[in-house]
Amino acid sequence: MRKAIRTLLVDDHRIVREGLRALLEMAPAGAERPIEVVGEAADGTGALARCEELRPEVIVLDLSLPRLSGMEVAKALRRTQSPPAIVVLSMHVSPEHLRQAQEQGVSAYVVKGTGVSELAAAIRKAVRGEHTFPELRVEAGPMLTDREREVLIQIAQGASNREVAARLGISVHTVNTHRVHLMEKLQAHDVATLTRLAVTLGLVS
Repeated sequence: MRKAIRTLLVDDHRIVREGLRALLEMAPAGAERPIEVVGEAADGTGALARCEELRPEVIVLDLSLPRLSGMEVAKALRRTQSPPAIVVLSMHVSPEHLRQAQEQGVSAYVVKGTGVSELAAAIRKAVRGEHTFPELRVEAGPMLTDREREVLIQIAQGASNREVAARLGISVHTVNTHRVHLMEKLQAHDVATLTRLAVTLGLVS
């Protein structure tokens, strides 16, 4: 009998985790390895703790999580000695999401609403070292520079222009310029919208 793929599910909605567990463990394996859900976590901090405890081969990771975002979890896992393969499962997808996921070493990016067979296939490919990403050009759409992302994070955390300038070592005028560019690129008209987008992109919790 083929050894099952040890998988950890991370989503802040219990009903989602329970549904995924049932569907993945019932998914036909054919000639492939079956999938076994060895644990669950409801937030980013719990995900890291469960990974250390259970040593799963794969983590199925939502991006919008309490305490630590999915991207922050992925970044932290990259620094561990034997990180699991990471399969992002999110309702949000954009060129910026995909670029960040690739930067953090994510093996697969699956959009919520996709069939369980596609998710199971992505998990099995991830274990083999293969990558699965949506057919969306990462070069298209509003790409943020590293500095724009830094400014967006600070704005989302409630920092004023002067505070952002002091923290990043740039002028207030430069902060204002970045803020204008962010609003243009992300089609946001106020700080509240920028903050929601920062959370959606997994930049802040």
